[in-house]
Amino acid sequence: MIRLRSVDKEYDGRKVLRNLDLQVDAGEFLFVTGPSGAGKTTLLRLLYAAERPTAGEVWVGGERVDNIARARLPGLRRKVGVIFQDFKLLRRKTVLENITFVLRFHGLTQREAHRRAYLVLKRLGLHHRQSALPDALSGGEQQRVAIARALAYQPRLILADEPTGNLDADLAGELLSLLCDINYQGATVILATHDNSLLESIPARAIVLHGGAIHYDGMWPP
Repeated sequence: MIRLRSVDKEYDGRKVLRNLDLQVDAGEFLFVTGPSGAGKTTLLRLLYAAERPTAGEVWVGGERVDNIARARLPGLRRKVGVIFQDFKLLRRKTVLENITFVLRFHGLTQREAHRRAYLVLKRLGLHHRQSALPDALSGGEQQRVAIARALAYQPRLILADEPTGNLDADLAGELLSLLCDINYQGATVILATHDNSLLESIPARAIVLHGGAIHYDGMWPP
């Protein structure tokens, strides 16, 4: 599903990722952890081509994406669901519209978009808030809307960047359980976190980034 070969990423001459080699098989659940500034978010951004590496190759789903043409980006992003750390919700659209907007962009009919959006909101306990605007929601509710948006079009790859940062322990546990269910159904899940309690809650592969390099790659807990 994912392969990185000798990947470097620099910002203004500062290396954020260094000679990174990584392979993630289809259907894997992978934690990415490490201290702040270790390169976790940058790694995820490379995988959905929001960033280009300074050097090296990035492959996702059998397609090389480090030099992908802009016209082919929508096709790549139909395969990838991204749960952003800062939500990125459209402030003037309702909860339901935030999700159907993405589904319509990916070519679904209005009827199918509404059906999928409602089902995923119900699964996350937010169907009663479908007409609310984002500013009327709590931080935890906004995070669950962002999660619903990423899951609604049933992507093959889920990238989650600190998805439990604004959730209490119970909701964080529910989110992890949901991602495990999606992984069990066949999706590849990559979850970036610095939360040790989350890492220790399920046995899974983890990579530890430090200074832009992989310092550990194996089952967690070690």
